[in-house]
Amino acid sequence: MNREVNPIVPPGPLQALGPRARIAALAEHGSITPLEAPGLSPHLARFGVTPHPDDGIVTARVEIAGLQLLLAAQDEGYLGGSVGERHGAALRTLFERAVDERPAGVVLLLASAGVRLHEANAAELAFAKALSALHAACAAGIPVVAICLNNVFGGASVLATATDRWAMLPGARVGLSGPKVIESVHGAWELDTSDPRDIDAVFGATARAQRLQGDFVLDDVDTLRAWILQVIRDVPSFEARVRAKHRLHASMLAGAEPRQRDRPALPCFDDANADASGMLWRTERAWLMRPFSREAVTAADMHAMDAALLRLLDDGALASRPLVVIEDSAGHAVSRGAEMSFVSAYFAQHAAVLALLRTKGVRTIGCLAGVGHSAAFFVNALQCSELCALATARVIAMEPASIARVTGVDAAPLIEDDPMLGQPIRHFARLDPAIRIINEASLREIGVA
Repeated sequence: MNREVNPIVPPGPLQALGPRARIAALAEHGSITPLEAPGLSPHLARFGVTPHPDDGIVTARVEIAGLQLLLAAQDEGYLGGSVGERHGAALRTLFERAVDERPAGVVLLLASAGVRLHEANAAELAFAKALSALHAACAAGIPVVAICLNNVFGGASVLATATDRWAMLPGARVGLSGPKVIESVHGAWELDTSDPRDIDAVFGATARAQRLQGDFVLDDVDTLRAWILQVIRDVPSFEARVRAKHRLHASMLAGAEPRQRDRPALPCFDDANADASGMLWRTERAWLMRPFSREAVTAADMHAMDAALLRLLDDGALASRPLVVIEDSAGHAVSRGAEMSFVSAYFAQHAAVLALLRTKGVRTIGCLAGVGHSAAFFVNALQCSELCALATARVIAMEPASIARVTGVDAAPLIEDDPMLGQPIRHFARLDPAIRIINEASLREIGVA
């Protein structure tokens, strides 16, 4: 595409600008080369939503201080900046382009409500593939950084914390479960959404930075340029970053323990023995990652699983046996405590550990044996290089009541037979021919010979 002469944007807050103006403000004058727009979403018309050619995200090749960078800017003015199928594909393409072109870095300007519930199945799959491509770019030595401009919730918060370094502007709020979700589950005594101070104490940029959960950067173009240039020059190797973050998370958990769970009654666990952590099980042919037994997944759960995986990697125990990731959970933990611990970062780290295993040549196979629920699914089994699922399995991007609240459509009658909102695995599998439907969760059916 041709380079365009971007308008000179006067210094000022990026938060007040649209996505194209944000890119123009950061880029050197005349250096923007727009990248192909994602195109119109085919899934929105039935909801009475007019699709946009950019699907809520703008991507471009730019220069800052003489360095070539790839930028993506989300548009929170369009469906809350939510990530639909085309939006997610644009992110994935950006990271894949980075591996091919080898820019000095990739910068994400994030403002998003997370996965677009109008396109639940397609959006979740696209999000998972974008996350995998992000980690592939990092593993290839391309620095990827993010700046959270306003609200960044749901899967978008996982994407932010999956980068090499990320920052928040004043007034930004970041988290996996939004304030209204927590209040609806636990009541105002847990989180009072009528009190902005209570919300900011959990999700706000200042509180997150004080808990060392991210950088705090002023909304000033020169300051933001300086932050970008500094961090992309100081990014460690992918493996070093994964291991350093694991140590940081260990110190931040302050002794929190994962919940103990019984051994699953699945054929693939026949004759399997637990490792010392109790998180992984070994057979003669494979290592098995125990599912979370339809319970909500906490930060401590994810950290314990990652500790077990990294220990196996260091011991060389994964060299001759594939890792089978058994998926079945109730999604992520929804509570004030979960957000204070910043469960998003632990989910992002788990996806990074699985990516590290792939870079080491470990064969990873996801097996959806029960329920694949929201972020707990797309950072886990959906990050494997192969995926199979029982014919009785289900995928839940979000509960029907939440979908109805966002889309204005009663989703309850649609969860069985709707291609986008339907929960039976047959709908999800139609979106990706690589997903295999199996009859039982045995090693033979899973594909471990």
